[in-house]
Amino acid sequence: MKPQVLVAETRPTYLVRMTDRPIADADDNPKTVPAPIDPMAFYFQDVLLLSKKDATRLYLIRHGQSASNQARVEGRLGEFDPPLTEIGVQQAERVGERMAGYGVDAIYASPLQRAYNTALPISKRTGIEIKVVDDIQEINEPNRDGSIDPNYNRENVDHLAVKARFEAEPTWDNLPGGESSAHFRERIARGFAQIVEECPGQKVAVACHGGVIQTYVGMVLGLDKNDFPFYAFNASITSIRAWQDKRALWRLNELAHLEGLRMT
Repeated sequence: MKPQVLVAETRPTYLVRMTDRPIADADDNPKTVPAPIDPMAFYFQDVLLLSKKDATRLYLIRHGQSASNQARVEGRLGEFDPPLTEIGVQQAERVGERMAGYGVDAIYASPLQRAYNTALPISKRTGIEIKVVDDIQEINEPNRDGSIDPNYNRENVDHLAVKARFEAEPTWDNLPGGESSAHFRERIARGFAQIVEECPGQKVAVACHGGVIQTYVGMVLGLDKNDFPFYAFNASITSIRAWQDKRALWRLNELAHLEGLRMT
């Protein structure tokens, strides 16, 4: 008895059904005239600020590794305004190369030296002067309006209780010392609004701090109860596009320019 040979159909049933059914073209019979050539791009172009030529492109750069970053790794208290470490200086140089390649039009920085000195290599490569904005300096700085020394009364704080509260709701309000979340958000929003107003349609490098970038990203994403949506690495680049009162997150925590260097 000859074995039965099964011949596969040239077209699967599901494919026949798909090809036999006419596919509706959103451009053929639109409810509005004229129809967009690419409907999906038409729908989200304003949400992502794709078509706004006067939108500001903010490149938020966390400072390179500082002496206080290293001190915490070693179990020591940090300083109020620490310098960059040798690694931090190398990271800043890499940032300078990357941002010069982007062709930035303006450079802003926090007044604290770890941020300002991270912006310096960008300035040296582009010839653009650094503008200092006080409102984008880090939270938890003593002697600032709305702040207290984060090391004050540290020995008497129930740190396990603080940690549990912070894990349940990761906001600045649930950490000892420093500004309230509302105060911090208000001032960094004011600082970035100033930059956007001064630089319509420009590419802007902003050297600032991890807490500033984390909280601002949380604000852009509409997270009211989370000031820490991600960890910002030293010398990382986070890109946000801004136009009027709209903000769109474009790139988060870029690190490719640090390849071969220690990530901190």
